[in-house]
Amino acid sequence: MRTAMVRSAHALTPTVSRYRLTRPYGGEPLPAAEPGQHVTLRVGPRVKTFTVVAAGAEGYELAVRNRHRGDRRDHLSPRLYAGATVKVSAPAGRFTAGHPAPFTHFLAAGVGVNPVLAVLAGGRLRGWTLVYVDRGADEFPFLDRLRELARDQGGTVVTHDTATGGRPDWAATVAAIPADGVVGACGPPAMVAAVRTAAEETPGERLLITDGPASATGEVAESVEVECAKSGVTFEATRHQPLLDALHRNGVAVPFSCRQGICGTCEVGVRAGRIDHRDEVLTDEEKAESGYMLPCVSRSIDRRLVLDV
Repeated sequence: MRTAMVRSAHALTPTVSRYRLTRPYGGEPLPAAEPGQHVTLRVGPRVKTFTVVAAGAEGYELAVRNRHRGDRRDHLSPRLYAGATVKVSAPAGRFTAGHPAPFTHFLAAGVGVNPVLAVLAGGRLRGWTLVYVDRGADEFPFLDRLRELARDQGGTVVTHDTATGGRPDWAATVAAIPADGVVGACGPPAMVAAVRTAAEETPGERLLITDGPASATGEVAESVEVECAKSGVTFEATRHQPLLDALHRNGVAVPFSCRQGICGTCEVGVRAGRIDHRDEVLTDEEKAESGYMLPCVSRSIDRRLVLDV
């Protein structure tokens, strides 16, 4: 990893901020990046991966979703201030403006919109559509820019606010795309998995292209014994139902909101058991430690799971 300096930082929405990274004074230039690729940042002991929204000779521009408001464990954003230094990896990823397949339809959730914006800003596409999902009317960063690009390129932007519209029906969304469409999907692993399943089960020859540095392992238990340490409740859950639903069905009231692994409201502590993390909230380090999980999207790898609820 190379050292980078945070040149500027400012808020785009209540929970999303934009950061410009450049080489430090007298330091090595940062590796060239193509908008849409991602880089991994090490900020103190924390490690997390983010999409490069824009890049140039001076460095990178990132859009980062901070923890949901009131989260006592927002370790990352307080360390990303103008003048701070961080470690940054070389860029990687294939979801870029230079991808050989001409995208025609985009599906994005949360900060998954970042690589989509980068691809569209390349100016090579015409007549595209974008379904953009997030939670809260004030939580759609870059919406004005996307609408401007849509006007210039003959595109269409449709927003879906989960705070008022609930979880999107990805199967219906995919089914509405022409059978020969090229689909770019970006968002939390659970969202991408749902889109992939819908694409496989819907007749047609759609080409699905996805990207995201964080991905689910796929190694989840078919059924799991869930012990709720604080409430004294134990029950069986299957991999085919969200763990959050199973908790509620068994009388364990866990607060929730987006149900997509974006907002972090349903985060619970984990006392025992390995987790297949599919959210966009926890840092890479926190996912490796598996001390917390988001039961709306994540699953248990082990046959037994003990939660701190």
